[in-house]
Amino acid sequence: MIRNIFIATLLALGAVSCSDIKESDRFITIEGVTAERVVLLEDFTGQNCVNCPAAHQEIDALVKQYGDALVPVAIHAGSFGIPSTNRRPGLMQPEGQTYNDRYGIDEYPKGVINGRSGALNPGEWSDFLREELQVPAELDIDLSATISADEPGKIAVECILRPDANMQGTLQLWVLEDGIVARQLDKDGNLIPDYVHNHVYRAAVNGVDGENVTLQANTHKTLAYTVGIRNTDKEAWVPENLSIVAFLRQADGGVAQAAKCHVVTGDVEEE
Repeated sequence: MIRNIFIATLLALGAVSCSDIKESDRFITIEGVTAERVVLLEDFTGQNCVNCPAAHQEIDALVKQYGDALVPVAIHAGSFGIPSTNRRPGLMQPEGQTYNDRYGIDEYPKGVINGRSGALNPGEWSDFLREELQVPAELDIDLSATISADEPGKIAVECILRPDANMQGTLQLWVLEDGIVARQLDKDGNLIPDYVHNHVYRAAVNGVDGENVTLQANTHKTLAYTVGIRNTDKEAWVPENLSIVAFLRQADGGVAQAAKCHVVTGDVEEE
């Protein structure tokens, strides 16, 4: 299960950073049990968006504060996005544009928190994130992803849903990649050719819309997937930089729970 998401982060940050985080923001205790809420932030961004690097910095600050309780996803879309079919390194995916259009986003950067916030400016993210962290979680998601030496071109994903209540929703799994070096415009409109992009949406594991699931309280549901690693002239994933994100979206569009895990590549033999 998702374990005490704040504790390890607080220990790593040390005493100086801890003093900047209110006790109420570290975890929510409900009847003696720590609520293990994980919040999804869909960051709609673009490589030609001059204001987006500042939004990336805001995400870095929020991740530093909340650690694994926050799962950011950078979705490149809109008029400032560069398609992956472009001769330049483009980070825009067709599915990302679909998600963008469903929220009706036409200004960038914008962020949607747990599917409930609507399109927010970066300065509004912190307050809504804090509110979402205080909502008790009724679902845990155990997530693992590995690449074996036997199949170095594939990621094996296992997702275990552990509900505390009956619920229905759409389960979605995405592939993210960190450390992508590609162009980005800065706030002055200057080109940064070696900008490092993180949390970048790369692909949908189980379809653009995910899959419908029905869960019964205290009954675990296990699902398994295989994802092919893309390695082409237009798009080459670096296995060591990949992560899998899973989240359950309910009928009202809100996210019941999210989870993220890094892809384990320790037993992959280099060619």
